[in-house]
Amino acid sequence: MTNYSKWDKFASDLASDSEAEEERDLADFAKKTVRYIHVPPGDFRDKTQLCQLLEEDPHFEAPSSAAAGINLGDGAEAGVDRAVKKYKWTSVSSQFLPGYGNSTQGDDIWRIFYDDMFLTSQTEPNRAARALLGYQSLGSFVVSCLDRKTGEDRLISRKEVADLVMKRQRGGDAERITVEHEQQKATMDSFSQLGGQRVELG
Repeated sequence: MTNYSKWDKFASDLASDSEAEEERDLADFAKKTVRYIHVPPGDFRDKTQLCQLLEEDPHFEAPSSAAAGINLGDGAEAGVDRAVKKYKWTSVSSQFLPGYGNSTQGDDIWRIFYDDMFLTSQTEPNRAARALLGYQSLGSFVVSCLDRKTGEDRLISRKEVADLVMKRQRGGDAERITVEHEQQKATMDSFSQLGGQRVELG
């Protein structure tokens, strides 16, 4: 008679061994030294390749406002000007990752910066950014993590971003995203009950 509990333990030990081995292999990518990580277009088969693809950007500066991200030319902020030139963007826009907005649980509020016109101005598919956002993504993206307690972007690592990408590829944040959508719907319903009207932008 087969002892299934013995095989379950064996499989569990194998999984934990492989996870520990992965942690050792990716130790160099786990150092949290920058606040912004560049997510370039490119293919990857596993977390190691993704960590190698990701790039730290210690000089990236988030725009001071949404308007600053599209204010190019002589009056542009230095950080915006640098990002536009480095990543060949037409402007700098940003959004919270689905499931990690202001209304969600936890201290980490993940945010992503990109060319606001990437569907028309960029051509290279970005698989990692697609996993993060949940829809077609082209060109370069930059990721940061706002600490809810301090109100500032905290130090992050390439492995941390890779973990997030791989988890979202497997649907790991589906519950977070669903909760966020439900909260947004409840807010809009309350707004409608107060007499507000929704405007569909097309």
